[in-house]
Amino acid sequence: MRSKVAAAIALSVAMAATTASAGVVISEDVVVSNQAGTRTIKQTVMTQGNKQKVLGGDRIFITDLDAPKMSVLNPVRKTYGEIPLPPGGAVLAMMAKDGNSVELKKQAGTHKVAGYDCQDYAGTQRLGHYNLEVTECVASAAPGAKEFVEYMKAMGARLKGTPIEPKGEVPDGIPVSSTVSVALIPFPIPKNFPPNLTAQVKAEQAKAKPEVKRTTVTKIEVKEIAADEFLVPADYPKPPPKPAIKSGLPGGPNPPIPAPEQPIPPKDRPPSPPAAH
Repeated sequence: MRSKVAAAIALSVAMAATTASAGVVISEDVVVSNQAGTRTIKQTVMTQGNKQKVLGGDRIFITDLDAPKMSVLNPVRKTYGEIPLPPGGAVLAMMAKDGNSVELKKQAGTHKVAGYDCQDYAGTQRLGHYNLEVTECVASAAPGAKEFVEYMKAMGARLKGTPIEPKGEVPDGIPVSSTVSVALIPFPIPKNFPPNLTAQVKAEQAKAKPEVKRTTVTKIEVKEIAADEFLVPADYPKPPPKPAIKSGLPGGPNPPIPAPEQPIPPKDRPPSPPAAH
């Protein structure tokens, strides 16, 4: 009898250890609609511990909260760049428009998505001249929900003190469906503006349509993810160091001042990662 009890305890411990070290792999359909049209992306989000990898479209994002940094890979050219966390410049703006800092509050509605029961959350935020609206249906009983929430809380801690610091509590679960709408708030037109130009500006602002990103989970798996999934492949050349700009201040030699971070060119700019669901 004792041997059977001991075996059962050992099995339970082994299963718990396996679950604790397991990662979460989420398969998603992402539909982005804006003035340029509509496109659909098959996306995979892999999360394990303090690391996350997002594959979809023409870019791969690898986030390491312990480093802390984000690597953006171009699998076609086999090149990559590194962005510190918290980010700045264009990357920070992209993450902000993805709704990372919007405070989400529990709503009355419940649904079932991909076989998972989920609870509605919603929130809005004004960001400069943009208005963000975010809705999510969060599945707290989905496999890997605990590990996913722990990662999101760790990411929030890294973003603390920045314009994209998450507000409020992290929803307790995995968003199995979400919608992020970014609408332009019309700029005020000066009273003394020429009537013909006023009409043109109003016409252009009336044409502006919100960018809407809808994400739907199709599958969730809990399994151990190989450590090298979160590493930049060896055949991707390391990016060259940024050039230093000499200060040129009077009074003798001065230490170099690092060049400012360069934003990703528009033609290479990827869609925002859903790190933040």
